[in-house]
Amino acid sequence: MANMRLMATIAAASCQRNSLYPRGVLYKPMKNILLIISLFSLFGCQEKKKENSSEVSIIKEKKIEKRNEVVINVNDTINTLFTNLFVNEMQDKPDMLYLGFKENKTSVTIPTQNTIKIIGGDPFVGFFYELQLEKGDSLLIDIEKIDVNQSKQIEYPIFTLLNSYRTWGEINFGYLLYIYNLKSKAIVIDESEIQNNKYDSEKIKRNSIKLLDSLNASNSISDKFYSTEKINQKLKFATATIREAKNHNIELDIQSLGVNLHEKELLNNEEYIEFLKALILYKYFKEDNQVQNSVLFDFVNKQETFLNNSTKEVLLNSYLKSIFFVEKPKFDQYLTKFYTVNKNEEFKNKWISFIDKQKENSKRLNATDRTVGILTNLVNDSELTFEEVLSKYRGKLVLVDFWASWCAPCRKEMPFLKDLKQKFNEDKLKVIEISIDNDYSSWVRASKLENLSKEEENHIISNWKESNLYKNYNIKTIPRYLLFGKDGKIINDNAPRPSEKELIELITASI
Repeated sequence: MANMRLMATIAAASCQRNSLYPRGVLYKPMKNILLIISLFSLFGCQEKKKENSSEVSIIKEKKIEKRNEVVINVNDTINTLFTNLFVNEMQDKPDMLYLGFKENKTSVTIPTQNTIKIIGGDPFVGFFYELQLEKGDSLLIDIEKIDVNQSKQIEYPIFTLLNSYRTWGEINFGYLLYIYNLKSKAIVIDESEIQNNKYDSEKIKRNSIKLLDSLNASNSISDKFYSTEKINQKLKFATATIREAKNHNIELDIQSLGVNLHEKELLNNEEYIEFLKALILYKYFKEDNQVQNSVLFDFVNKQETFLNNSTKEVLLNSYLKSIFFVEKPKFDQYLTKFYTVNKNEEFKNKWISFIDKQKENSKRLNATDRTVGILTNLVNDSELTFEEVLSKYRGKLVLVDFWASWCAPCRKEMPFLKDLKQKFNEDKLKVIEISIDNDYSSWVRASKLENLSKEEENHIISNWKESNLYKNYNIKTIPRYLLFGKDGKIINDNAPRPSEKELIELITASI
């Protein structure tokens, strides 16, 4: 009966609606039909031997030219979708990606030659997703509404990779597992109190293994995904168990978790690193609720522990990353310590490359001969004052947009600002973008994502809070919009946002 219930759960979850594919896109249902049929057959009384799929073999033989970009689309029926975007492992903050009909943006092209990832979820109902994308991938996102209890519903993203070898079952494994966990009561979301939500980590692990076995037996996932995800689920359970033991001061037999503490093949696995970090806290910091990464770095560096040289270097590297993000004033000191003890050339080269890039970015924004408030653009790296930029457009209305890569409301306004540029000819209205980012690379990355990198009047300002622009217009928060008249004089120093019809009315009245 349990197998039959699982069969029904997975089959229902795997059925993709027609709305998953936007208008004009031809949908070939064969793969999903095969997935559903194979999952049904999996839970019969007899084991079925795994067979090779001729369809998969043909696909693997076909070579695909991959472009240096990732394209993300949402179904044109989706009102709004937000996700966090990481294009760099040393990215301090994620890029905020807003897509959907309400956001006036249903597609984004991300220039990249590397792996990127999107991350999201809702911690209050215990669902999280993470999807890695390779260059050349084209991702389509739809939303599946899930009832987590009688009164609450969530929107879970459903992914389809239109030109990838990865199967639907692989890229939506988290969705299938979440459905199964809800159905089997491994996750129980309380109607009223978040604190009363229940997560049975042992049952979640068993469910994940059952689901992986079933998908693998039906050829719905690759062997590599099967083996990797099976290890990851085991590591997630072990980490959760260790943290639970620490939080409740419970004695734990580490050997019973079945994880090798010196697994060389897992040194690049983030789940394994999280397991080791949790174990360090459990074994050596039982009485401490919060421990700074710098303290952990020093302890692992100086004290004898269960770690061998390889696992020690992996942890020190991970702690150093966290120090850079959270304890930045200490970073240079701990980087020096790391260089002293680290023998891993890959780690060393990555840090050297990263530091060189940081120095280059800092130099661009903080050159000693730079005047306070100088504007620099990406097109020709010009250096001008705001007054010099503004004077170029006498005889036109000028809208100035103050924004930053980390500003969510700013990024949400970008599609509406693009529409505004198209609505009013440049002979009538000129838009000047000014970023107040203090990290040059973040501005460059965001400019590319927002299609601003080739616009001459897309600028970053140096020494923002010391600039006359900041002081003269009392710009304390962003987004902020200034509208200047044809004579160069200010019309409105706090103009409506581009998404508001009042801005169009104001511009029309001022032309």
